[in-house]
Amino acid sequence: MANNQPRKIFVNLPVGDLERSKQFCTQLGFGFNPKYTDDKAACMIVNGEATVMLLTEPFFRSFTRHEICNTASHTEGLFALSCGTRAEVDDMVRIAVAAGGKHAMEP
Repeated sequence: MANNQPRKIFVNLPVGDLERSKQFCTQLGFGFNPKYTDDKAACMIVNGEATVMLLTEPFFRSFTRHEICNTASHTEGLFALSCGTRAEVDDMVRIAVAAGGKHAMEP
């Protein structure tokens, strides 16, 4: 069945500290949909077709029977955002590190 509508993606991620995660994402320039944001989850808007739900670990557990990955010692996933230029990439990395993020490896 053909569908000419672009697909939307809804990524769900467990977070240890929801407020800190929201602050980090806000510093990167993302906004949140208040309709789907409360003390258990925050709906981060990437664009009209992509949304990331930041879920507290207890709330995330209610959606799966599997253990949550310990990202201090394991990789949960690899996620990439598009940028228009290398300078924009470098600027986003600088902002992310200043907001508490860490380099995964040298550029």
